[in-house]
Amino acid sequence: MDAINDGNVLPFRIDYLDTMRMADDVKDAKVRAINTERAFLDSDRIKEITKYILDHFDQKTKRNSFYSHQGVRVAGFNSIFAVSSIPAAMKYYTEFQRQLSESGRNLRIATIFSYSANEDDPEDAVSDEEFDNDKLDKTSRDFLESAIADYNAIFNMTFNTSAEGFQGYYKDLSQRMKDREVDLVIVVNMFLTGFDATTLNTLWVDKNLKQHGLIQAFSRTNRILNSVKTYGNIICFRNLKEATDKAIALFGNKEAGGIVLLKTFDDYYNGYEENSKCKSGYIAAIRKS
Repeated sequence: MDAINDGNVLPFRIDYLDTMRMADDVKDAKVRAINTERAFLDSDRIKEITKYILDHFDQKTKRNSFYSHQGVRVAGFNSIFAVSSIPAAMKYYTEFQRQLSESGRNLRIATIFSYSANEDDPEDAVSDEEFDNDKLDKTSRDFLESAIADYNAIFNMTFNTSAEGFQGYYKDLSQRMKDREVDLVIVVNMFLTGFDATTLNTLWVDKNLKQHGLIQAFSRTNRILNSVKTYGNIICFRNLKEATDKAIALFGNKEAGGIVLLKTFDDYYNGYEENSKCKSGYIAAIRKS
Protein backbone atom coordinates (compact mmCIF):
# COMPACT_ATOMS: atom_id res chain seq x y z
CA MET A 1 0.00 0.00 0.00
CA ASP A 2 2.97 2.31 0.59
CA ALA A 3 3.75 2.07 -3.13
CA ILE A 4 0.39 3.70 -3.92
CA ASN A 5 0.95 6.43 -1.33
CA ASP A 6 4.42 7.05 -2.77
CA GLY A 7 3.06 7.28 -6.32
CA ASN A 8 5.01 4.24 -7.54
CA VAL A 9 1.84 2.42 -8.65
CA LEU A 10 -1.72 3.51 -9.41
CA PRO A 11 -4.82 3.29 -7.19
CA PHE A 12 -7.67 0.88 -7.96
CA ARG A 13 -11.22 1.53 -9.06
CA ILE A 14 -13.47 -1.41 -8.15
CA ASP A 15 -16.96 -2.23 -9.39
CA TYR A 16 -18.95 -4.91 -7.54
CA LEU A 17 -21.70 -6.45 -9.67
CA ASP A 18 -24.25 -8.69 -7.97
CA THR A 19 -24.74 -11.61 -10.35
CA MET A 20 -26.23 -14.19 -7.97
CA ARG A 21 -27.92 -14.49 -4.58
CA MET A 22 -28.01 -17.70 -2.56
CA ALA A 23 -31.21 -18.58 -0.71
CA ASP A 24 -30.89 -17.83 3.00
CA ASP A 25 -32.39 -21.17 4.08
CA VAL A 26 -29.45 -23.25 2.79
CA LYS A 27 -27.59 -24.13 6.00
CA ASP A 28 -25.31 -27.04 5.12
CA ALA A 29 -21.91 -25.64 4.04
CA LYS A 30 -21.14 -28.48 1.59
CA VAL A 31 -24.56 -28.34 -0.02
CA ARG A 32 -24.30 -24.57 -0.21
CA ALA A 33 -20.88 -24.80 -1.92
CA ILE A 34 -22.12 -27.35 -4.46
CA ASN A 35 -25.25 -25.35 -5.26
CA THR A 36 -23.27 -22.12 -5.45
CA GLU A 37 -20.68 -23.49 -7.88
CA ARG A 38 -23.42 -25.01 -10.04
CA ALA A 39 -25.15 -21.64 -10.15
CA PHE A 40 -21.91 -19.82 -10.95
CA LEU A 41 -21.42 -22.09 -13.98
CA ASP A 42 -24.99 -21.73 -15.22
CA SER A 43 -25.00 -21.12 -18.98
CA ASP A 44 -27.28 -18.08 -18.74
CA ARG A 45 -25.01 -16.46 -16.16
CA ILE A 46 -21.91 -17.18 -18.30
CA LYS A 47 -23.70 -15.67 -21.28
CA GLU A 48 -24.74 -12.49 -19.44
CA ILE A 49 -21.31 -11.88 -17.89
CA THR A 50 -19.62 -12.39 -21.26
CA LYS A 51 -22.05 -9.92 -22.82
CA TYR A 52 -21.38 -7.42 -20.04
CA ILE A 53 -17.61 -7.65 -20.56
CA LEU A 54 -17.93 -7.19 -24.32
CA ASP A 55 -20.40 -4.32 -23.92
CA HIS A 56 -18.10 -2.50 -21.48
CA PHE A 57 -14.74 -3.60 -22.84
CA ASP A 58 -13.93 -0.49 -24.85
CA GLN A 59 -14.92 1.82 -22.00
CA LYS A 60 -12.94 -0.01 -19.31
CA THR A 61 -9.83 -0.49 -21.43
CA LYS A 62 -10.03 3.06 -22.87
CA ARG A 63 -10.07 2.03 -26.51
CA ASN A 64 -10.83 5.61 -27.58
CA SER A 65 -7.53 6.83 -26.10
CA PHE A 66 -4.37 6.52 -28.19
CA TYR A 67 -0.72 6.52 -27.16
CA SER A 68 2.66 5.32 -28.37
CA HIS A 69 3.95 2.02 -27.00
CA GLN A 70 7.34 0.73 -28.13
CA GLY A 71 7.15 3.01 -31.15
CA VAL A 72 3.69 1.79 -32.19
CA ARG A 73 0.47 3.80 -31.90
CA VAL A 74 -2.06 1.75 -29.93
CA ALA A 75 -5.58 2.27 -28.61
CA GLY A 76 -6.17 1.72 -24.92
CA PHE A 77 -5.14 -1.24 -22.82
CA ASN A 78 -5.71 -4.98 -22.39
CA SER A 79 -7.17 -7.12 -19.62
CA ILE A 80 -7.22 -10.41 -17.72
CA PHE A 81 -10.36 -12.37 -16.82
CA ALA A 82 -9.79 -14.49 -13.69
CA VAL A 83 -12.24 -17.40 -13.32
CA SER A 84 -12.74 -20.04 -10.65
CA SER A 85 -11.85 -23.28 -12.40
CA ILE A 86 -10.83 -24.96 -15.65
CA PRO A 87 -14.48 -25.85 -16.47
CA ALA A 88 -15.32 -22.16 -16.02
CA ALA A 89 -12.43 -21.12 -18.28
CA MET A 90 -13.64 -23.51 -20.98
CA LYS A 91 -17.23 -22.29 -20.78
CA TYR A 92 -16.24 -18.63 -20.88
CA TYR A 93 -13.80 -19.08 -23.76
CA THR A 94 -16.46 -20.86 -25.80
CA GLU A 95 -19.05 -18.17 -25.06
CA PHE A 96 -16.65 -15.35 -25.93
CA GLN A 97 -15.89 -16.97 -29.26
CA ARG A 98 -19.60 -17.44 -29.97
CA GLN A 99 -20.58 -13.86 -29.16
CA LEU A 100 -17.62 -12.40 -31.01
CA SER A 101 -18.43 -14.49 -34.07
CA GLU A 102 -22.08 -13.43 -34.02
CA SER A 103 -21.21 -9.75 -33.66
CA GLY A 104 -18.37 -9.78 -36.18
CA ARG A 105 -16.21 -8.00 -33.62
CA ASN A 106 -12.46 -8.42 -33.75
CA LEU A 107 -10.96 -8.95 -30.30
CA ARG A 108 -8.00 -11.23 -29.68
CA ILE A 109 -9.04 -13.60 -26.89
CA ALA A 110 -6.82 -16.32 -25.43
CA THR A 111 -6.94 -18.69 -22.49
CA ILE A 112 -4.28 -20.49 -20.52
CA PHE A 113 -4.53 -22.97 -17.65
CA SER A 114 -2.83 -26.09 -16.36
CA TYR A 115 -3.23 -28.66 -13.63
CA SER A 116 -3.39 -27.31 -10.09
CA ALA A 117 -3.47 -29.55 -7.03
CA ASN A 118 -5.61 -26.98 -5.19
CA GLU A 119 -8.12 -26.39 -7.98
CA ASP A 120 -11.05 -27.31 -5.74
CA ASP A 121 -10.00 -25.22 -2.73
CA PRO A 122 -13.25 -23.46 -1.70
CA GLU A 123 -11.29 -20.48 -0.42
CA ASP A 124 -9.69 -20.19 -3.84
CA ALA A 125 -6.36 -18.75 -2.81
CA VAL A 126 -4.13 -18.23 -5.84
CA SER A 127 -2.18 -21.47 -6.03
CA ASP A 128 0.72 -22.62 -8.15
CA GLU A 129 0.00 -24.34 -11.44
CA GLU A 130 2.23 -26.86 -13.13
CA PHE A 131 3.55 -26.83 -16.68
CA ASP A 132 3.12 -30.58 -17.05
CA ASN A 133 -0.25 -31.04 -18.74
CA ASP A 134 -0.16 -34.84 -18.42
CA LYS A 135 -2.17 -34.45 -15.19
CA LEU A 136 -5.02 -32.65 -16.97
CA ASP A 137 -8.07 -34.78 -17.74
CA LYS A 138 -8.58 -35.55 -21.43
CA THR A 139 -11.48 -33.11 -21.87
CA SER A 140 -9.49 -30.22 -20.41
CA ARG A 141 -6.33 -31.02 -22.36
CA ASP A 142 -8.21 -31.42 -25.65
CA PHE A 143 -9.90 -28.08 -25.07
CA LEU A 144 -6.60 -26.37 -24.27
CA GLU A 145 -5.09 -27.87 -27.43
CA SER A 146 -7.95 -26.39 -29.45
CA ALA A 147 -7.60 -22.96 -27.78
CA ILE A 148 -3.86 -22.95 -28.48
CA ALA A 149 -4.62 -23.86 -32.11
CA ASP A 150 -6.85 -20.75 -32.28
CA TYR A 151 -3.94 -18.71 -30.94
CA ASN A 152 -1.55 -20.30 -33.46
CA ALA A 153 -3.89 -19.34 -36.30
CA ILE A 154 -3.92 -15.68 -35.20
CA PHE A 155 -0.18 -15.31 -34.72
CA ASN A 156 1.15 -17.99 -37.10
CA MET A 157 2.75 -20.08 -34.33
CA THR A 158 3.02 -23.84 -33.70
CA PHE A 159 2.51 -24.31 -29.95
CA ASN A 160 0.75 -27.28 -28.34
CA THR A 161 0.08 -28.84 -24.92
CA SER A 162 3.31 -30.84 -24.69
CA ALA A 163 5.66 -29.70 -21.90
CA GLU A 164 7.92 -27.83 -24.32
CA GLY A 165 5.07 -26.53 -26.48
CA PHE A 166 3.10 -25.27 -23.49
CA GLN A 167 6.10 -23.45 -22.01
CA GLY A 168 6.59 -21.78 -25.38
CA TYR A 169 2.92 -20.81 -25.45
CA TYR A 170 3.12 -19.34 -21.94
CA LYS A 171 6.18 -17.24 -22.80
CA ASP A 172 4.76 -16.06 -26.12
CA LEU A 173 1.37 -15.14 -24.65
CA SER A 174 3.10 -13.32 -21.79
CA GLN A 175 5.13 -11.23 -24.22
CA ARG A 176 2.16 -10.48 -26.47
CA MET A 177 0.20 -9.30 -23.43
CA LYS A 178 3.07 -6.94 -22.62
CA ASP A 179 3.14 -5.76 -26.24
CA ARG A 180 -0.68 -5.20 -26.22
CA GLU A 181 -1.19 -7.71 -29.03
CA VAL A 182 -3.76 -9.74 -27.04
CA ASP A 183 -6.92 -8.01 -25.83
CA LEU A 184 -8.10 -10.40 -23.11
CA VAL A 185 -6.76 -13.60 -21.60
CA ILE A 186 -8.95 -15.95 -19.54
CA VAL A 187 -7.02 -17.54 -16.66
CA VAL A 188 -7.61 -19.65 -13.58
CA ASN A 189 -4.48 -18.86 -11.59
CA MET A 190 -1.78 -18.12 -14.15
CA PHE A 191 -0.70 -14.48 -14.62
CA LEU A 192 -2.34 -13.47 -11.32
CA THR A 193 0.96 -13.33 -9.42
CA GLY A 194 4.35 -12.10 -10.54
CA PHE A 195 3.20 -11.06 -14.02
CA ASP A 196 3.67 -7.39 -14.88
CA ALA A 197 2.40 -5.76 -18.07
CA THR A 198 2.15 -1.98 -18.01
CA THR A 199 -0.40 -2.13 -20.85
CA LEU A 200 -2.80 -4.11 -18.63
CA ASN A 201 -5.37 -1.92 -16.88
CA THR A 202 -8.40 -4.15 -16.22
CA LEU A 203 -9.05 -7.32 -14.23
CA TRP A 204 -12.45 -8.98 -14.59
CA VAL A 205 -13.06 -11.36 -11.66
CA ASP A 206 -15.41 -14.33 -11.39
CA LYS A 207 -13.47 -16.10 -8.69
CA ASN A 208 -13.12 -16.02 -4.91
CA LEU A 209 -9.98 -14.20 -3.80
CA LYS A 210 -8.71 -13.23 -0.37
CA GLN A 211 -5.80 -11.70 1.50
CA HIS A 212 -2.44 -11.80 -0.29
CA GLY A 213 -3.87 -13.57 -3.35
CA LEU A 214 -6.46 -10.82 -3.79
CA ILE A 215 -3.91 -8.01 -3.53
CA GLN A 216 -1.56 -9.84 -5.90
CA ALA A 217 -4.29 -10.36 -8.50
CA PHE A 218 -5.56 -6.78 -8.28
CA SER A 219 -2.00 -5.48 -8.57
CA ARG A 220 -1.64 -6.84 -12.09
CA THR A 221 -3.59 -3.76 -13.23
CA ASN A 222 -1.94 -0.81 -11.53
CA ARG A 223 1.57 -0.58 -13.02
CA ILE A 224 2.31 2.95 -14.20
CA LEU A 225 2.58 3.48 -17.96
CA ASN A 226 1.55 6.96 -19.06
CA SER A 227 -0.92 9.80 -18.47
CA VAL A 228 -3.70 7.83 -20.22
CA LYS A 229 -3.58 5.09 -17.60
CA THR A 230 -4.70 6.67 -14.33
CA TYR A 231 -5.87 3.67 -12.25
CA GLY A 232 -6.33 -0.08 -12.29
CA ASN A 233 -9.86 -1.30 -13.09
CA ILE A 234 -11.28 -4.21 -11.10
CA ILE A 235 -14.73 -5.53 -12.06
CA CYS A 236 -16.00 -8.21 -9.65
CA PHE A 237 -18.81 -10.56 -10.61
CA ARG A 238 -18.74 -12.02 -7.10
CA ASN A 239 -19.22 -10.25 -3.79
CA LEU A 240 -15.61 -9.53 -2.89
CA LYS A 241 -16.12 -6.26 -1.04
CA GLU A 242 -15.65 -7.71 2.42
CA ALA A 243 -12.62 -9.72 1.30
CA THR A 244 -11.17 -6.60 -0.35
CA ASP A 245 -11.69 -4.44 2.74
CA LYS A 246 -10.07 -7.10 4.92
CA ALA A 247 -7.10 -7.48 2.57
CA ILE A 248 -6.52 -3.73 2.51
CA ALA A 249 -6.75 -3.56 6.29
CA LEU A 250 -4.36 -6.51 6.64
CA PHE A 251 -1.69 -5.36 4.19
CA GLY A 252 -2.10 -1.62 4.66
CA ASN A 253 -4.19 -0.28 7.50
CA LYS A 254 -7.89 0.08 8.20
CA GLU A 255 -7.92 3.63 6.82
CA ALA A 256 -5.98 2.71 3.66
CA GLY A 257 -9.08 2.15 1.54
CA GLY A 258 -9.54 5.86 0.89
CA ILE A 259 -6.05 6.02 -0.60
CA VAL A 260 -5.94 2.65 -2.35
CA LEU A 261 -9.44 2.75 -3.87
CA LEU A 262 -10.97 5.44 -6.02
CA LYS A 263 -14.59 6.26 -5.26
CA THR A 264 -17.49 5.30 -7.53
CA PHE A 265 -19.06 7.71 -9.99
CA ASP A 266 -22.08 8.02 -7.68
CA ASP A 267 -19.83 8.98 -4.75
CA TYR A 268 -18.05 11.67 -6.73
CA TYR A 269 -21.34 12.92 -8.15
CA ASN A 270 -23.51 12.99 -5.02
CA GLY A 271 -20.90 13.07 -2.26
CA TYR A 272 -19.90 10.48 0.33
CA GLU A 273 -18.86 10.00 3.96
CA GLU A 274 -15.29 9.11 4.88
CA ASN A 275 -13.83 8.82 8.38
CA SER A 276 -17.07 10.29 9.80
CA LYS A 277 -16.73 13.37 7.59
CA CYS A 278 -19.04 14.35 4.72
CA LYS A 279 -17.29 14.94 1.39
CA SER A 280 -19.18 17.14 -1.07
CA GLY A 281 -19.82 15.81 -4.55
CA TYR A 282 -20.16 17.40 -7.97
CA ILE A 283 -23.81 18.38 -7.39
CA ALA A 284 -22.99 20.29 -4.23
CA ALA A 285 -20.06 22.04 -5.91
CA ILE A 286 -22.27 23.18 -8.82
CA ARG A 287 -24.91 24.52 -6.44
CA LYS A 288 -22.30 26.58 -4.60
CA SER A 289 -20.93 28.12 -7.81
